[in-house]
Amino acid sequence: MGDFFMNIGYVKLDKLTKIQYIYRNVMKKIRVDGNNYYLPSNSEKILEMVRNKLKEDGIEFIVQEKDIECGYPELSGKCIVKYMLPEIIEYCFKVMNKQIKMEEIHICVENFNKENINIIEELCSKVKIVNIVTNHLRQFKELEKRLERKEIYITVSSNKRKALKRANLIVNLDFKEFKTYNLNRNAIIVNAEKNIELGKDFEGILIERIKVDTNKIMRIFSEMNKARKEELIEAEIVKKDNYEEIRNLININKLTIAQIYGKRDVISKAEFESIKRKISA
Repeated sequence: MGDFFMNIGYVKLDKLTKIQYIYRNVMKKIRVDGNNYYLPSNSEKILEMVRNKLKEDGIEFIVQEKDIECGYPELSGKCIVKYMLPEIIEYCFKVMNKQIKMEEIHICVENFNKENINIIEELCSKVKIVNIVTNHLRQFKELEKRLERKEIYITVSSNKRKALKRANLIVNLDFKEFKTYNLNRNAIIVNAEKNIELGKDFEGILIERIKVDTNKIMRIFSEMNKARKEELIEAEIVKKDNYEEIRNLININKLTIAQIYGKRDVISKAEFESIKRKISA
């Protein structure tokens, strides 16, 4: 089992005859088949039973049908953001009529692990300039030297006053807060971390989640068409064993971005146009 794998459970309402429905509800019977949990109903007693069973089975997160509110940890959408960063960045630049190959990005990263290194290397192949901002300067300086031998060039900085002052597009892999940084208040931030804190003067775009175009990938939804599509996609992603497998899944299924969201609402093209004018001024 690799570093990426998560144990996902699928919670569904079972298709029952009237007699089966009465029997299973009276006897409080949950049918389990692999990682699929079939409920006779969504009554509170049944939901409590399935929560206990999920915990007992070591299920980390669930995907549930829309009619069920199990009260068990669900996928947040952050894995889709993290592993579709190349597509998100391309979307942002395209909406602003910019050529991604000619652009510069800043990546905020703390953890020096294989996952983050894979993401950094892939993003290096997409844009002209990659700037790493980190508090772990020594480790990422070693990465800078290693990539230079492959003729891939990045800069690495820990300067809180200057590193993000002129950053227009920031990829946040795992920073928790930016308050100690002199941040461009009109930046676009793609946030792959669960929760971050920004200063009150931030007026840019904060991308928190995405909606994926699902028209070409109905195979994933064949057995759970009543569940939320993004959660099903994310479940497929986190079941993979490594970064290469995840990116292959994304590429083979030709996953594309339909919409981009902030904390609540869709981020419109007009908002990107407004930011473009501000950062070009």
